[in-house]
Amino acid sequence: MIDPETTSTAFNAFLASGFPFQTAIAHTIRGIQDCNIVEQEFPWREDSGVDRFLDLVVRKFNNIIAIECKKTHKDILLFLQPKGIRSENVTGSRLLHLTQIEDSSMRLELYCADWQFHPASAESVFCTVSTSASGKDQRLLEKDAQLIVRGADAYGRHLKKERQHTLGYASRPIIPVIVTNAKLCTASYDPKEISLETGQLPATSQCQFSSVEWVRFRKAFTATPEVGDRTVFVVAASSMVRFLEALQRVPYCEPESMVHFV
Repeated sequence: MIDPETTSTAFNAFLASGFPFQTAIAHTIRGIQDCNIVEQEFPWREDSGVDRFLDLVVRKFNNIIAIECKKTHKDILLFLQPKGIRSENVTGSRLLHLTQIEDSSMRLELYCADWQFHPASAESVFCTVSTSASGKDQRLLEKDAQLIVRGADAYGRHLKKERQHTLGYASRPIIPVIVTNAKLCTASYDPKEISLETGQLPATSQCQFSSVEWVRFRKAFTATPEVGDRTVFVVAASSMVRFLEALQRVPYCEPESMVHFV
């Protein structure tokens, strides 16, 4: 029998951990038709020698979904949508994919290319993560996004090595996804109204905030500068089932702007 003090300490540790959230995500995915978890806690190593783990790798048909689970307490992820360059209902997604070269070698190679994928979403280059009710305490999403990009790349290299001599290997996009219980919002505003003196939007100006279920976060992360932009899907945990059920390539659309990935 565990004494009350130990039980209390253990329960607090349980509440503070992100692993229970990860196991809840895995449990939910197992109930989604056509989705299979092929890896949990996939180990990979950064070029610096730091050991990392990819939370989940899910396969849906020929699509590989690399998932990072991010539990928060009160974070709000705010994706900026400046008027004039606002991107809504976007299906374009710049992703890594593993494909077989159709020559005598039949070797597998990794490429980064633009794919068209459902479901559509807003797309943003800028995201702030508010960690307090006042909105004054903020951090950036780039660190989390770059980590899942590196993890997805590592898994791509793993597949390339493991399946190098497989014949008839269908092209497999590798889709990095951050699943979080944070609230996801977009902010639509006119950048012309931002004061060049204060750097802020005047109180009299209008900024439209909208709650979203998922969003494409796209930019040239330092994780892979040689291949340009990459897309990371950020998905609300409560909408994960709908996202994965809808996730599929747009029919008859071939990948574009292919860049070889070393």
